[in-house]
Amino acid sequence: MMKKQFSLKADLVIGIGDLSKLTGVSTRQLRYWEKRGYLEAPVTEKNVTRKYEFEAFYKVRAIKKYLDEGFTLPKAAEQADKQKKQVVICKKFINEMFIDVSIEDGEKLFGRIDMGYVDVEKIQHLYGIVDETGSHFEIVKE
Repeated sequence: MMKKQFSLKADLVIGIGDLSKLTGVSTRQLRYWEKRGYLEAPVTEKNVTRKYEFEAFYKVRAIKKYLDEGFTLPKAAEQADKQKKQVVICKKFINEMFIDVSIEDGEKLFGRIDMGYVDVEKIQHLYGIVDETGSHFEIVKE
């Protein structure tokens, strides 16, 4: 049996009504944002409900957050785009730098993420720690 590849970007879509309910932004506003170019227009067939890529959910939430903070619509959309670029950079960092994640002690949530050496001599490792007290970083000499 052949497994189907799943792509969030290509396969997960959301209707305009559900997008409105999930974000608290009216369908009228969503259409307006789309018309003004702040939200990418979905590819739809004639007389069929608009379907957005799921990524639109994050953009709409971000725009709404900035509007609620007092930004104008153009500035809110600009901030949302800037936030998306920051997330892309963070994802790239995480994918390239995190070496190991382990969870220890079945009773307590504990994770140790090896982020690599912090010195040229490769004596000190930087670890991200998640435990019952929260999250923090530790430098450990080998």
